Amino acid sequence: MESNAERKASLRAEMWERRRAMSAGDRALAGTAIAAHGVGWARSALPEGGTVTAYWSVGAEPPTTELIGGLYTAGFHVLLPVCEPERQLSWVEWHPGIGYERSAFAPIQEPVGPRLDTRAVREGDDARPPLAAIVLPATAVDIEGRRLGQGGGYYDRFLARLDDGREIPPTAAVVFDGEVLPAGGVPDEPLDRRVDAALTPSGLRSLRNMA
Repeated sequence: MESNAERKASLRAEMWERRRAMSAGDRALAGTAIAAHGVGWARSALPEGGTVTAYWSVGAEPPTTELIGGLYTAGFHVLLPVCEPERQLSWVEWHPGIGYERSAFAPIQEPVGPRLDTRAVREGDDARPPLAAIVLPATAVDIEGRRLGQGGGYYDRFLARLDDGREIPPTAAVVFDGEVLPAGGVPDEPLDRRVDAALTPSGLRSLRNMA
């Protein structure tokens, strides 16, 4: 019988095979739609000028370039992640023209700038309000909020550190439409944290978060 880790690896491989088969044109259209729905969600649900975490998509992931730019243009403070030792995340505020460098811990480019830890992101400061929402990557989600990431556990650890007795800001995982699976479609393990919504090309879909 397969373990949850083996089931996750198999599902991840299946989802990535589908992603790589998608045409560049279809992927670009999906990114434009995701941006429109994401900015609309932020404007309707978050404090004006609030702080949102996002991420820079790579390869065949659902594109987030337009989403990041759209959130910034709409007046939100957009934070992008930087991988740190022990699979933790810090955050850099994004702006047009920001520089990037190769991550020391993952095969991605990361923004260059002052780094904020989880506490600083949570609390905010004079220049930036506290964290209002979290947009995060996923390979798939199911309708009960289980999220399949890339296996590093960075975001699960970040969400766990935010769980300090106060309400965690709303979370939305970015996926293609066919990556929202039925209940139980994503195996979960003790470290895993569920998400509130799926941000897809068709719109923002609330998930039955049973966490």
